Amino acid sequence: MRKALLLAALLPTMMMATEANDTTLTINNQQIEINTNGGETTVKVFNSNGKELQKASETHYIDGQEVERVYVTSPFIPQSISRNKRQLSSHYPTFFIGFSPLGSSAFGTGGNAAMHTRDSKSWEWGITLTSIAFRLTNNFAFTTSASIGQVHHHFQDNYILTTHNGITSMRQEEDETLKKSYISYNVVRIPLMIEWQQRMRGDDAFVAVGPSIEFRWNDHSRYFIGKHKNTETGDINLNPFGLNLEARAGYGFIMLYARAGLTPLLKKSSAPECYPLSIGLGFRL
Repeated sequence: MRKALLLAALLPTMMMATEANDTTLTINNQQIEINTNGGETTVKVFNSNGKELQKASETHYIDGQEVERVYVTSPFIPQSISRNKRQLSSHYPTFFIGFSPLGSSAFGTGGNAAMHTRDSKSWEWGITLTSIAFRLTNNFAFTTSASIGQVHHHFQDNYILTTHNGITSMRQEEDETLKKSYISYNVVRIPLMIEWQQRMRGDDAFVAVGPSIEFRWNDHSRYFIGKHKNTETGDINLNPFGLNLEARAGYGFIMLYARAGLTPLLKKSSAPECYPLSIGLGFRL
């Protein structure tokens, strides 16, 4: 009898100790579990099926001081950005095509008279292989991609770009009438851009600017006499690497782009000085 009375007296104290360390509340069919361990209090939430809900953040209270821990779903999202923010995208064209004249200087738009360029027939095309975006703020992202393409720069007035004894120069063909003359090369390009984007009427409006680096290879100088294609040279002293400044702007699946070469296309020590400039359209699938 004495043991029973003692147990009854201690029962409220035991319940208070249990509640102080582990308390469960039920609100709107969700269980809220409050745990206290070593002076630290944490809160967990479970749905009606007993599954723990994912945490956007969790606040711990330790002896009067508050420590906040932030949970993110990707290592690429800064911890200051909430998980419920809309995911930002990279807006690079799946396919692009545009004019590609050769200027006598960086950002030059008047063509290159010394090289007798035919800018209206010069063009480029390419595809984007992959792209990625890293959130910076709600509307800004750092984006990059890898694209591959081909570029053709055309000449006029029977002029051909040729290389002799390691020196590249323009040569005028006097005995034949050329149908066309051009240089071509392949390119892999990697831009590093800051992009602003905003959701508007169900799609994204975007503007981006930044530098790009490119690797060039498979260069040739060719010309046509009638339907017969001739290769003048497979070495035009092409700079294998180039640095550009790029810009893009668009809405939805279509965009305008511009790119200016900051470094010469050909080696200045052994070829005419020229800088590529591209303006065109891009399309996203």
